[in-house]
Amino acid sequence: MLMSTIFNNPTTSGKMIRLGRILHPTTGRSAVVAFDHGLHLGVIPGVSSPGHTLEQLAEAGADAFLVSPGVARAYTSVFVGRGAPGMILRLDWTNLWRGGDLLGSEEGRDTLIATVEDAARMGADAVLVYLFVGYEDPAVEAQQVGQVAHLAQACEQMGMGCIIEPMARGIRVGVDIYQAKYIALGARIACELGADILKTDYSGDSESFAQVVESAFRPILIAGGPKTPTLQAAL
Repeated sequence: MLMSTIFNNPTTSGKMIRLGRILHPTTGRSAVVAFDHGLHLGVIPGVSSPGHTLEQLAEAGADAFLVSPGVARAYTSVFVGRGAPGMILRLDWTNLWRGGDLLGSEEGRDTLIATVEDAARMGADAVLVYLFVGYEDPAVEAQQVGQVAHLAQACEQMGMGCIIEPMARGIRVGVDIYQAKYIALGARIACELGADILKTDYSGDSESFAQVVESAFRPILIAGGPKTPTLQAAL
């Protein structure tokens, strides 16, 4: 089982303890709320008071939050105390998600904004970074692979959980970004680079997503999809 691989054979006790705050040691499941959108998109409608929103989500039972360094520093109290949610710190920034009306760019670029050492000082249980595949310029993709590899090594040295978010984006991918073969490609590369956990897109159905699961040897958190009118549609 994947969970026994992580929790019975950790590189360090620190990593085992931290990952146990995110994934349930028995089921391997986790409800993680991504709360880093403001870092990439600026003002988010409906989130005028980040601290209040985080507190509400924590009370609702969120296992962990994915947050930016600024949010982690400003709302530390959300993560303090027994039963508090785990902290996953976003270590990179991208302008890929911004449209032309928000000064975006067609392919976007990604850069690190904090270090694993910063995350440890903030009390994070894991760090998370993107791994984009499909750039028109293969040198850009190679540069990002090197960046992610160095970060994964730093996580090993610090006993920090390492979550990689592979995504097929860019001109070479085209419009069908949710093809299972693309998601599986990124997932396997992320595992080989040293991810403890993956965060991936969903291919649309369980049959095709099985290809992704088979390609990876680490637990997978499925990223949120587009906004839907009903809960049933989201499920």
